[in-house]
Amino acid sequence: MKRIALIFFLGFLTINLFAQDKIAVAQKAMDKKDYKTVFTIAKELLESGDANNASKFLIQLRAVNFSDPKLPELLGDAYSKMGVNELALLNYEEAEATDSLNISLKFKSADILEKQKRYTDAVNKYLKIQSIDPKNAKAYHEAADILFRAKLYADAGKMYEKYLELDKSKEAYENITKAFYEARDWEKTYEYGNKTIELYGSNNQINKYIATAALQLKKYEEAAKFYSQVPDSMLTVSELERVGRTFQAIHDNSTAMKYFEKLIKLDSTRSSIYFDLGNNFFREKKFEDAIKYYSAKAKADSTFEPAYRFMGFAYFQMGKYEDARVNLLKSIEMNPKEMNTNYFLAQTYKGLDSLDRAAEVFKDILEIVSNNESEQKDKVLEANAFLASRMMSKKNYAGAVQYLQKVERLKPSLDVYRMLASCYLSTGNNDAAIAYAKRVLKSNPNDADMKKILRVLSAD
Repeated sequence: MKRIALIFFLGFLTINLFAQDKIAVAQKAMDKKDYKTVFTIAKELLESGDANNASKFLIQLRAVNFSDPKLPELLGDAYSKMGVNELALLNYEEAEATDSLNISLKFKSADILEKQKRYTDAVNKYLKIQSIDPKNAKAYHEAADILFRAKLYADAGKMYEKYLELDKSKEAYENITKAFYEARDWEKTYEYGNKTIELYGSNNQINKYIATAALQLKKYEEAAKFYSQVPDSMLTVSELERVGRTFQAIHDNSTAMKYFEKLIKLDSTRSSIYFDLGNNFFREKKFEDAIKYYSAKAKADSTFEPAYRFMGFAYFQMGKYEDARVNLLKSIEMNPKEMNTNYFLAQTYKGLDSLDRAAEVFKDILEIVSNNESEQKDKVLEANAFLASRMMSKKNYAGAVQYLQKVERLKPSLDVYRMLASCYLSTGNNDAAIAYAKRVLKSNPNDADMKKILRVLSAD
């Protein structure tokens, strides 16, 4: 160990003595006005990393008007290594004034301009290089990188496209994909993302870019495919929701639910997801799970009427009529004209054997659809038939007739004629009773009840 340390010390001492010797030689040459020797030693000092002493001699050479076209560039290099960027740039510009086609100089100037965050000037410098040498891939790449770091993504993407015409590196493909992603150019993001994977294999970040672009382009199958390849740890809460809705769009509800459940674990305030989850479970006839999420949505937002409505539907499907009744009534309180809610409430009361309450709800249904009977024909028919049967059970035959007439208008049948004949007989409207009895007997001559009506009324 001591031997290694000794060797290192001797090496450092030798280099230091060599440098000191060069400085001494340069100073003597300066004193003798041997400026070429001073210039040569200054270059050697700069190449060895001693920018400080190199700059001192170069400044002295400039002061005595030593003429060499490389002097401004070397002085710029020295200032650059010392971090004095403004002076470095001034010297590079002086050098460029006498050598306007020097590409190496322009690269050095562009690098300084970028360090000074003068991004536009730096890019313009690279554009000058490109005008001198259109095949200079580095100029396009550096310009694109600057624009990319400056978050000028749309411009960066265009510059990367020019670079890719000359050189096809993995880094460039990844950067161009991100650039177009940040610029919200979904077509280009999708195009270059797929090209990146084709050339260099799968990449989680690129998969995410492609998935997002595909979703924006309504390519749902592709979006779902690439989202499924992105680890959950790379997805934000909003992105988890986006992924879930993507799978919803292709009717893969089971996968959508997995993402929604992950989302809720991270952010329970996303109450809109509760309703989506409830609907997914409802469609799969997993009514207990559906109720769990509808209930969660109702707790998160007590004014959201559909949560109570669909919770009521789910309870009804399970045969839990009392729970269905409670939730359907809450729904109707907030949205009294919703047809399906009222219809299922009527069915719920029938399930609870509360037939009078069911009748009241069927009356509400008829009022709701009074101006739109043609679109709700089946429900109108059922409501009138039920109300007619309730009137008849209460021996309110006149009341039954008004509902049976509506049933006859919507769907005439022998059963309806038969009931009308009986009701008219009970209300004393003998002519109507005879007419309906004869209608039945025309189709069914052996109907004993209708023959009896005619016999009672001496019309046989």
